Amino acid sequence: MGNRGAWRKERTFPVPVTVEPSGEVYMEAHIRVGSSNTISPRLHFYDDGAGTGRVYVGYIGPHLTNTKT
Repeated sequence: MGNRGAWRKERTFPVPVTVEPSGEVYMEAHIRVGSSNTISPRLHFYDDGAGTGRVYVGYIGPHLTNTKT
């Protein structure tokens, strides 16, 4: 998915410059929030446990663009 430019841009979110000097990271990692029989939002995140010891949430909302949209 990371090789599709528009999809990658849609999944790139701001983070502190102490995490990434450019101020943004690609957040492909995500989880579905809710049960499978409802329209469940997605939560995209970046795990910086090895650096700052924090997890950064970039997006919570409807499923982003994919092959089925």
